[in-house]
Amino acid sequence: MKSALESSTKMRSSSSVPIERQLLGFIQQILTREHFDLIVCGERKGTAVMRALIAEITEPRLEWPWSQVVSTSSMDQFKWSAFEGTKILLFEELVHHGRTIKGKKALLRALAGNEVEVVTAGFAVWEQCEHRPDYSHYASIDSDTYTAIRSDIIYMLQQYGSLLLDTEHVELSVRLECGINEFYSQLARAAEDGNTFSFLSSSSRLNLTIQEPDVLEPQSLEKWLIPGSNTRDVVQKCRIIERDHSHFSVMPIFYPNTKCVVDEAWIKNLPPFVDTSVLNSAGPKELFYLVGLLASIELLKGIVVAMSDLLKEGKIVLEIPQASFSHLMAMFPKVDMHELWKYVRDVVTKAKLERPRRSLRAVTVRNLPEKTLQNMGFYLLTRLLREIDIEDGAEDGVRGRSRKQLMNIAASAEDSIGVSGSAWGVAPDRLIDAGLMVTTVEEITSSYGDPWAIRTFLPDSEIVSEKLRRQLAVKGSSWLPAI
Repeated sequence: MKSALESSTKMRSSSSVPIERQLLGFIQQILTREHFDLIVCGERKGTAVMRALIAEITEPRLEWPWSQVVSTSSMDQFKWSAFEGTKILLFEELVHHGRTIKGKKALLRALAGNEVEVVTAGFAVWEQCEHRPDYSHYASIDSDTYTAIRSDIIYMLQQYGSLLLDTEHVELSVRLECGINEFYSQLARAAEDGNTFSFLSSSSRLNLTIQEPDVLEPQSLEKWLIPGSNTRDVVQKCRIIERDHSHFSVMPIFYPNTKCVVDEAWIKNLPPFVDTSVLNSAGPKELFYLVGLLASIELLKGIVVAMSDLLKEGKIVLEIPQASFSHLMAMFPKVDMHELWKYVRDVVTKAKLERPRRSLRAVTVRNLPEKTLQNMGFYLLTRLLREIDIEDGAEDGVRGRSRKQLMNIAASAEDSIGVSGSAWGVAPDRLIDAGLMVTTVEEITSSYGDPWAIRTFLPDSEIVSEKLRRQLAVKGSSWLPAI
């Protein structure tokens, strides 16, 4: 029996046409047949697919402006008053039962009003789908074919980087004029020793994850946090991912636990690229992602400082392409992307001039072998699934698990797998890239009645969950399959 990850990364659909060409042709055909004013795409794979079609795949690409793309995660932030009487395409790469696309269409109609026409499109639709889209490329496919097409899409996204390279993260580009080892060892200076890990992605791309990079200016970070929010046991890292030979993407990722009660002082301190006019009425998810964006830029400072010696010696070229910020429009419609780009550019320019905090002798890069990473990932995923199954329908309504809860699960396997501490933070990266785990933002209420938003993790899709349940039923809780 193949493991779920084997199936998700190795199973291919039968078509001889590359999946990116099928996707591109499908969208282009719809756009040729009807005029649309906006594309709303599902978060996160739908948005990642759209990014690949617009900016990543080998040319020809989809000619569509990012100013006319909205993620379903940010629909409630959009100024729909400007779209009265228009036509909107709601796109999902895969439609299983159809409940998600039906719900998103209903929400979109509620937000945009009855004057807006919403047309739905699903690239591949399951044969037992209950709510079918208006357009489809594969209109009625069995479970095996559906799984194979899903695998093709994940594989495509892996080839162009990672499922994490979606619409949430600021991204810098580094071109190497030195060796990988020297590059990695310099980057390790951005965090305490034992927090930097190298590994290969599912598509054999070089990866480096730096856990808990330094926050060089705590007072600046504090300014971006909504009062009462905290950064304890949260996602705080930087991912460095190989794009192609000697070309890497650098992505700082920081998601504080966000208390969603804003005050005028916090709003007043926000940088000029943020439209603050309606933040008093912003929802928890919008506030969560905005705080995460600002916090990640604070992490970026330390990452750039760690590379400063390489920059001064001409061993790397660090670029901040303005075009790489365009895709953020889909997730942050209230952020001025040109002003954000200038802000990040200035942050990087200043950080280049500073000296790293640590010497090369003070830190090391730990490599996580493939087999170890596989076992870590599957232990984490299967235990997570069992916990969610047991507690399904819990009173707090939270579906996934926070990073702290995820690491508590990992702690129970430290002896059996031989990995401890920060290394476990790499396993979710690999699982997300492989399409086995997904992150989401969940809203909770504190004991004082205050709304909060936190990052949580859960198995990605019903297909993955059912496959894991079947394998666990056969092989038991000690099952640690090889990928």
